[in-house]
Amino acid sequence: MKPSPTNGNGGGTNGAAPGAGRRAHREAVHNLRRLIDVARGKRRPLIHLQHNPDPDALGSAAALRYLLDRLMGVDATLAYTGRVGRVENRAMLRHLDIRIKPSFKIDYADYDLIVVVDTHPGAGTCRLPEGVVPDVVIDHHPSLGDMDDVAFPYYDPEFGSTSTMVGALFVENGIPMDWRIATALTYGIRTDTMDLSRGTTPLDENIFREVYGHSDKQVLSRIERARVPQAYFITLERALRRAQVTDFALTTYLGEIGHSDAVAEIADLLFRLEGIKWVMVSGHNGPTLYCSIRAVQSPDVKAGKVAREISGGFGGGHDTFAAAQIPLPEHDADPDAAYEDLRERFLKEVRAKKTLTRPLTLPPDAKTSVP
Repeated sequence: MKPSPTNGNGGGTNGAAPGAGRRAHREAVHNLRRLIDVARGKRRPLIHLQHNPDPDALGSAAALRYLLDRLMGVDATLAYTGRVGRVENRAMLRHLDIRIKPSFKIDYADYDLIVVVDTHPGAGTCRLPEGVVPDVVIDHHPSLGDMDDVAFPYYDPEFGSTSTMVGALFVENGIPMDWRIATALTYGIRTDTMDLSRGTTPLDENIFREVYGHSDKQVLSRIERARVPQAYFITLERALRRAQVTDFALTTYLGEIGHSDAVAEIADLLFRLEGIKWVMVSGHNGPTLYCSIRAVQSPDVKAGKVAREISGGFGGGHDTFAAAQIPLPEHDADPDAAYEDLRERFLKEVRAKKTLTRPLTLPPDAKTSVP
């Protein structure tokens, strides 16, 4: 059984009708009480982030840790799988003093409260150890799993970000936050909604205004403008060389990548191409093929569904942006061939005509001369 959106924000009515602000306030009060009820008496909470945590996961987890400390007097541990690869995300950890531990260094049995943020059981980005059932799930991604055993599923895909959901617990309940938490939530909302242009509601905008007003703008600028290594430009050049425009879809393959965030970063960049309705960017790291999908908003567009279909259930997401993490065979893995198969399935799923294919810039083997 999949959870109803009423577990979170009342089925997505935030700001869409008269009285929605009052409903949002009542629901935030109710949700905070439920969180406190589940956390009461617990002394060793652990907050488990999505695999390869992004700013939304980092911001919401840091804010939740602050909230539990302020209300319950407990110090939660933040655990993550994968890695924090993107330079902006590492700058966020550094400038905002967000301390996280890799999950392989943690014994989950040592903790009496397990909270999962920005992912949920059943999703490919939720890498909880086998047999571990979370007590609390806070997430805005469309559900791919069963949360019947979760004591408090604070879940609603109508929110634009998980940082909005956690921010609402502060704002609607009148709980002060320091500048670090406000800055973390601001950056989490900003990145997950592309500056409030993607998948947002009036409540996202209201919460963003509140947390932005308490954030440190200079620190935000330092995070957003973090310097990138030369490898970034090498990956970018490879992406442009390998990119193909097929009808209204653009696809490219990054080859081996240092971190999975690269595929999302390149997908956002290429999605700016005029006339494009779909973008798929892939790359592999170790035994996993990563994929990011972007799509123009339309009533019949479901990027999350496309990601699930082409990845064999290892993907998901929202209507206009989605991702997949596809495990490669342990023996005789051929990431290049896996990408070609994935690309074929993608083009078929979005119904792009393969006969209308051309390179975006230059073919990968094109010769260039230096003037």
